[in-house]
Amino acid sequence: MLPELDALLELQRQDSRLLEARRAKDAIPKRREALSDAVAFAKTALDQAKKELEQIRLARRGIEKEVETIAAEGRKLEGQLHAIKTNKEYTALLHEIELLKSKRSDQETKILESFDREEKVSAAGTAAEKRVQAEDAKRKEGEEKLTREAAELDQRIHSLSQDRDAVKPRVPAPLLTRYERLASARDGVAVAEVKKGACGACFKGLTPHALQEARKGDQIQICESCGRIMILAEAGAT
Repeated sequence: MLPELDALLELQRQDSRLLEARRAKDAIPKRREALSDAVAFAKTALDQAKKELEQIRLARRGIEKEVETIAAEGRKLEGQLHAIKTNKEYTALLHEIELLKSKRSDQETKILESFDREEKVSAAGTAAEKRVQAEDAKRKEGEEKLTREAAELDQRIHSLSQDRDAVKPRVPAPLLTRYERLASARDGVAVAEVKKGACGACFKGLTPHALQEARKGDQIQICESCGRIMILAEAGAT
């Protein structure tokens, strides 16, 4: 293989590692955001549970006041029974008292149902509060891990950049310019290794003639499909 092709392949390998490291570094802010979003989501669920619990209690207090009003009205009517002069009026008053008792019973049932609902919502609130604590702990742990990961990636990027700079002078200027132009247009991949008789980037199979030329390694081979520079790095890769 021509020395410049060997250097070009090594440059591509270094750039691929650099690209991977930089993408990993660029993804860290979104990963941090996801950790914070999980806490915010848990807090929203907790706030909803608290709000629902307050609404239940407020509604029950309203019903309890209504029950008190009904009870007071019932006592008032019962107090009038001794003053009734006719059986008809007495029967009518008893009927009215029974209606109030029935209404009171219905409202008291609603109060019991409210207590049941409050118990369930309160349990949901407790679970939501525990989830907030768990997600917050996970966020703190995750952010510490991401901080360490970011520092390690910075070191890796620096080291890879130095390795790349060491390889770069071995590539002739015209070929380097061509490489960088291709890399810019092909998502950072300008050089593809020939693997199993095909371009390692787009997987387009090579013609027998193109494969034979790639084996020689004495000139630049271009993939007819994706336009990348193809290099046969190992004899066993065909």
